[in-house]
Amino acid sequence: MIILVDGVEYSGWTSGVCKLRLDALTNTFEFSLTSKEAKPLPFRGGEKCVIKVDDEKVLTGHIEIINVDGSSEDHTIKIKGRDRTGDILDSKIGSLGDMRPSTTLKAIIERVIRHIGSKIEVKQNFVPKAYVTAEDLAAPDIGQDVWDFIQTLARKRQVLLSSDADGNVLITRSKATEIDATLQHLIGNDNNNVLEYAVSYDTTARYRVYRMSTQLNLIAIVDAGSSNNEDIVNQVGQATDKLIREGRQLVLITESAGSTPIDRSLWELNVRRARGEIYSATVHGFRNQTGNLWAVNELVQVEDEFAGINSRMLVNSVEFNIDADGKSTTLSLVGKDSYILGLDPTIRVDKVDNLGIGITEDVTDILALLRDPVR
Repeated sequence: MIILVDGVEYSGWTSGVCKLRLDALTNTFEFSLTSKEAKPLPFRGGEKCVIKVDDEKVLTGHIEIINVDGSSEDHTIKIKGRDRTGDILDSKIGSLGDMRPSTTLKAIIERVIRHIGSKIEVKQNFVPKAYVTAEDLAAPDIGQDVWDFIQTLARKRQVLLSSDADGNVLITRSKATEIDATLQHLIGNDNNNVLEYAVSYDTTARYRVYRMSTQLNLIAIVDAGSSNNEDIVNQVGQATDKLIREGRQLVLITESAGSTPIDRSLWELNVRRARGEIYSATVHGFRNQTGNLWAVNELVQVEDEFAGINSRMLVNSVEFNIDADGKSTTLSLVGKDSYILGLDPTIRVDKVDNLGIGITEDVTDILALLRDPVR
């Protein structure tokens, strides 16, 4: 693992970590070096850098934190940084103005990025539907966090905002791309590749019922013309997770007026389910059985008798490590259906009437409702 700083290569680090995530906008890195050679510090912070793993670029960003200490015997340098999208997390919106439909999530994010003076590009491997109705008006507040504003719009379309190796914003969902790679941890098997494992089941942030309420944007109502009172105030939908006991309910007002509450409730259920069931494994080296670097948003086979898992799982994060023991990769995996807008037998979707009472429908009606939520 090496770091290129302003085009100059630096290697030979005592330790290094580079972490890539599917469900986070910004990827991170950290390197440290202890040496007996007394050389001037080559960095001051803010330098543009590229992180390479086995000669492949995985991150483009900046050095942000530098700590140096030492004695007459040795000296230690520690550097930390993020990819270019870190600037989006840190910035706030000024006087930007409203963005009216018809427009797209990609176009809105690009406008915000230009507004803060950045040259970051916006890529997408999943194309969400455009904002086309008057209620899709995007109206940022002066002083609002850039991330808060664009994440709200991303949730409205049930997509993730991640980043690519060039430090550009990536609009994505789970691609469910299966690769011929296995994490194996079987009792008494000499061919296991899992060095360490951990499994976590956490239901504290999961609920039986996810009920989402929204209302039409009042400015949009003026633009669009007349609407009846029920359409304005009664925009409600819910999803039920049958794996969670009754008596646990989450009721939220959707972040953006005009959000489709059924889709939004189902997305909230799927995301919380994913983050509540996590398997992690550490393996030797940086590459999987296909010869490629381990990567996020891929489905791999997990066979772990100790954890009681034998299924395909989605790689949610990849952490490349170098230290005195050599090279290793730590993977964090979630259920294969995470971050997609779909139904399985353990989920029910309902319309909700004026009293907040669910109206159960059969699967055919539910799928039709997801395709055309305003019926």
